[in-house]
Amino acid sequence: MDLIELGAALGDFFERDGKHGHAGPSHDQLTFAIRRTGLEAHDPRNLEPMVGKTRRLRRILTEATDHNPAAGFNLAKHVIAELRAAGAFDPRLSDYAGDAKVAKLRNALDALGYDLSPSGTVHAKVIDNLHGSELTAALQAIVRRMNVNADDAELHIGSGKELDEAAARHVLEERTGSYPVGGPAGNFPVTLANAFTVLGLAVPTTLPPLDSDPHREVQQCLYLLAVAVNRLRNDAGTGHGHPSGPRKTAPLTPEEGRVVARATALIAGTLLDKL
Repeated sequence: MDLIELGAALGDFFERDGKHGHAGPSHDQLTFAIRRTGLEAHDPRNLEPMVGKTRRLRRILTEATDHNPAAGFNLAKHVIAELRAAGAFDPRLSDYAGDAKVAKLRNALDALGYDLSPSGTVHAKVIDNLHGSELTAALQAIVRRMNVNADDAELHIGSGKELDEAAARHVLEERTGSYPVGGPAGNFPVTLANAFTVLGLAVPTTLPPLDSDPHREVQQCLYLLAVAVNRLRNDAGTGHGHPSGPRKTAPLTPEEGRVVARATALIAGTLLDKL
């Protein structure tokens, strides 16, 4: 999650531009929020006591992008709540930040998979009424959000749709015009298989015997994924890959390279989490 744009947008709320601007929250309120989210090590005020609030917030969110984006986003939400309480989102009040600053913040949050309501409330994007490229962008933003914060309890999006199913249905709607709902043809495994097929991705014709416990089944599939990725990396990768190109398969596409990288990170993270 790249919080640099979000930091730039939030920092603007502390800059007065003649007609609009806002002084709060105070440095003390910022310090409390920074400590609450565990980001005090990245606070430039530790070394520069006179640093302004704009630069202070932007610096911390930039550092959080590299070191702890989930905490950085929690800090941003805290600051937005303080601004909302002070009237920065209410056009009727003297502390209203102005249309341009609010729009800039809304755009920054949109790129991260969140909506900003007119009153200044931040909530996860709802996808039920989105279609086409707008839905594609929203789903990609939700993927980024879930990658950053795997502990996010909000695993369901829209009206109970899970991300994988929503993405598979979106693929079918874009490529074929519709997707089945209800009955055997509309269940998740069939929907996912159809989405794989229309995208030219391979679907197994037979499945290996896996544990009846879904927890262990996921672990076994992670192992199978790790073995498959290792085979692909050995033949087509840049480490043990062959200088003359793959001998058993086609060269990696950029998209496949990203899949391999994400799969490797997923498997390594699983092992280290269990250590």
